[in-house]
Amino acid sequence: MTPRIYRFGFASLRLCVSALISSVSGAMTRRFFIPLLVYVVVAAGCGVPDPSVVDRAENRAAGDWFEDVTQAVGIDFEHNDGRSGECYYIETTASGGGWIDYDADGDFDLYLINGARTPGSEIEGTPRNALFENRNGSFVDVAGQAGVDDTGYGMGMCVGDIDADGLLDFMVTNYGPDRLYRNLGGGRFEDVAHEAGVVEDLWSSNCSFGDIDGDGDLDLYVSHYMDWGYDNHPWCGDRLRDLRAYCRPSVLDGVTDSLFINSGDGTFVEEGVLRGLAEGSLEKGFGIVMTDLDNDGDLDIYVANDGTMNRMYINDGAGFLEDRALASGAGLNAAGLAESSMGISLADVDEDGLTDIIMGNYSMETDTLFHNLGDLLFEDVSDVWGVGELTHRTMSWGMVLFDADNDGDLDLATARGHTMENIADFEKGMEYAQRNLLAENTGGGRFRAVPGINLGSGWAKAEVSRGLAVGDFDNDGRLDLVFTNTNARPQLLKNTKTRDEHWLGIRLVGSSLNPFAIGSRVTLSLGERVLVREVRSGGSFQSQADLRVHFGLGLAVVGPVDLEILWPDGVVQREYVEAVDRYVEISRR
Repeated sequence: MTPRIYRFGFASLRLCVSALISSVSGAMTRRFFIPLLVYVVVAAGCGVPDPSVVDRAENRAAGDWFEDVTQAVGIDFEHNDGRSGECYYIETTASGGGWIDYDADGDFDLYLINGARTPGSEIEGTPRNALFENRNGSFVDVAGQAGVDDTGYGMGMCVGDIDADGLLDFMVTNYGPDRLYRNLGGGRFEDVAHEAGVVEDLWSSNCSFGDIDGDGDLDLYVSHYMDWGYDNHPWCGDRLRDLRAYCRPSVLDGVTDSLFINSGDGTFVEEGVLRGLAEGSLEKGFGIVMTDLDNDGDLDIYVANDGTMNRMYINDGAGFLEDRALASGAGLNAAGLAESSMGISLADVDEDGLTDIIMGNYSMETDTLFHNLGDLLFEDVSDVWGVGELTHRTMSWGMVLFDADNDGDLDLATARGHTMENIADFEKGMEYAQRNLLAENTGGGRFRAVPGINLGSGWAKAEVSRGLAVGDFDNDGRLDLVFTNTNARPQLLKNTKTRDEHWLGIRLVGSSLNPFAIGSRVTLSLGERVLVREVRSGGSFQSQADLRVHFGLGLAVVGPVDLEILWPDGVVQREYVEAVDRYVEISRR
């Protein structure tokens, strides 16, 4: 066996002092007392493996874990944010994309979102969004013939069947009027945003479909970012050095988010403030996720705000919401500060049956991991669980909790990149392009970085990434990733892990009003372990994941397995699946 290298480092010694840490109550106390405890342990001569040099051969076969297949599979797309040198703020967040099986053929197609020309821009041509149809693992752009090659200044997307016809529709958020594409079948879409009543001339960022009011059909949440415009564009930077920069979010006011309630006749009514959304200049919404945070059978909403307190909207069962973020402990970090939050992912990372929250933040803040303690109480465990040491100097956008190695627990992938191309002129040592992160769950929700030598060339190059979506595009049971990059080509990273861990994929078929079962929760038991997965619209940062749920089962489980499905209407259904290593379809009974 390759010898292990031990170092006395502040980051790595956190694991060694976990027993001491656990005796100190409160996340805020732990964050400030960890350095002192580490010093004591160093004096005692304690050492633990440095995660950057530990040999991971015992967990993976030799060779690259992920292969960049973007060009090989025909994804010919290049993002352009239309910048002109004027540092227009919209350039900092563009653009995302994601997976949608638009033609209902069983494999997932890829939608990629573009920017647009800004005043003074000298770019050639007109940037357009692209829809790449998956044809047995190769991709062809059909956006033009499908009618979804939008030329607006694009941000993000989310999917949902708005008319319950069994075909996936999708929303594209823009700076300016959004698009709501209704799937007509036969490979064609129609923009029905105006007719549906969801057009607002605002800066929309993320979106999500889900049944908020409990009537069975899908409602729509849209987060809005800044009250910014070409006529409201302050000069920011260093005038003495004549260095221009993008403004910080504190310079501009935020905008109230929108909650569109589905009327059941193809139209929506905006009722956000009426139903309890916070309003005003502090609402600088980015990532959003709809999920059941209090396990009472209805969908709640978590919103990541940039530089202001995040929101946790708890549903009363009839679609009226109360913000419980501050009282829950998940509105501010352990130091009591609001952070510059962008992308988010929610899942049960420590397998205790409760949904935890992780958010990507600005550089020098660290990403934040809130552990769900139950009873709507959360604790910031970012440092103790290894997230802080991995993310302190980087800037995180899209992020997904997913089972990268099919061992049953959830790993973390994060899209990184700064907002400012000239950040090194303002902050020494900071970089615009940054390497994206894959962190392995070592058990119980503790994370450490996977050394780049094991990952493949797709992770080696520094990028200015924004969106990140997970999906199994080739249906081989290994979850793949697509990163969207600013002013560059995307990266489709094919998971090529070669060991024989087993897996199970599930496509849920829901009720007549929600055929894709968005909002469903599936539980699978592995001995004493309980694995929970959900069907969600939107998430990450301006991105959409594969709607199927996926369970890694490790080396031992070859089948059969028992499942429990909690449908959005509260019905509990138990299923017995005899064989694994395949996708199965389960319909609501």
